[in-house]
Amino acid sequence: MMITTRNIGILYSFSVFTFFFLLAKSVFAQTYDEMVEHYIDQYKDIAIEEMWRTGIPASITLAQGIIESNAGKSPLAIDANNHFGIKCHDTWTGESYSHDDDRKNECFRKYFSSLDSYKDHSDFIKNRGRYSVLFTYNINDYKAWAKGLKACGYATNPHYAILLIKCIDDYDLHQWDLKEDERNVWFASLNNAALKSEIKETGNPEVVNASPSSCNAEERIEIFNDIKSVLLLPEESLKDLATTYGIGMKRLMRYNDISDYAMLHPGDRVYLQPKRLNGDDEFHTVRQGESMFSISRDHGVQMDELYKKNQMLLGKQPAIGEVLNLKNSRDNPVVIAEATDAMVSFNAEADLKIGTPELYIVSKGDTLYSISKKYNLSVEVLKTMNRMKTTSLQIGDKLVVSQ
Repeated sequence: MMITTRNIGILYSFSVFTFFFLLAKSVFAQTYDEMVEHYIDQYKDIAIEEMWRTGIPASITLAQGIIESNAGKSPLAIDANNHFGIKCHDTWTGESYSHDDDRKNECFRKYFSSLDSYKDHSDFIKNRGRYSVLFTYNINDYKAWAKGLKACGYATNPHYAILLIKCIDDYDLHQWDLKEDERNVWFASLNNAALKSEIKETGNPEVVNASPSSCNAEERIEIFNDIKSVLLLPEESLKDLATTYGIGMKRLMRYNDISDYAMLHPGDRVYLQPKRLNGDDEFHTVRQGESMFSISRDHGVQMDELYKKNQMLLGKQPAIGEVLNLKNSRDNPVVIAEATDAMVSFNAEADLKIGTPELYIVSKGDTLYSISKKYNLSVEVLKTMNRMKTTSLQIGDKLVVSQ
């Protein structure tokens, strides 16, 4: 075929279309946790540099960037490199970008690069008198900074401080406020507190590792389904494992869809990063003793996604011999295990009855553990019924306690 200018143009257009199609596909194939982890890896060093330059905690900067830019995926971040939702104001002389916010077509600052956005964000807070009180706070007191930013009028969302603090806690962002040699001590303290909280909630003490492994931490890491993971050693403490790899225990438990240490056994794979939306294979045939939890773990696919792909209600278990989809959604429902066929698993009891759900309104002093005992359920079943990732409760929350 003769190569003409028109043909080259068509090929170029097709290539550009293909590139952006694949880019969009990769974005939508990511979980929110994956997006946030990638964002942190990409911008944490800049946030730390800005902390030393201006005195703004790196955790606060990262949390604001994650929330304001939807982990770098918002149109404002993609088209204008604006990660913090900073509007033009009267003093701005650079490029601008129109974007709907509180009002339509508001003027936002447009930057040459994300680095410029981070630097301008620091200068914006540092050089404006209304934020001066923030710099009287301890640089390690991220909660005071979060509440102060809201009080100073940085955002209109009445829950802005709560969102910042939750983001920092969920992704262990406070570690980036600390010097490198201080982080292990902080993680040890953080995970000790998480352990005490978990024992109080579930009543299950964690197995204490009497003889910590001498294996090199990095040598233990395996990449499975494009996720960093390790195999749990006999009598290994999840607390020590989390501290060794610089991750908060609550985040580690969230990434592994667990809420009780008893759900882990020696030889189980523990993921150090979020599991994926798709498994490592196309299909899985259910065998004796398997559960949705174990299948999710063994294929590196998020348990919620595994339920969605296979048109199953949370808490139900598939019958032995059923073929589950690990990548694409199936067209027909899965055959559910009979009660007598129940899998040996942590949530076999979550074979929920269909009907009008009974609700419980959380009051002062309630915990998931106390509510679970009241309704003769396990904490895990209660979490599964309410699609909860953590054991946190607030007064007034409505929980499904039967269906």
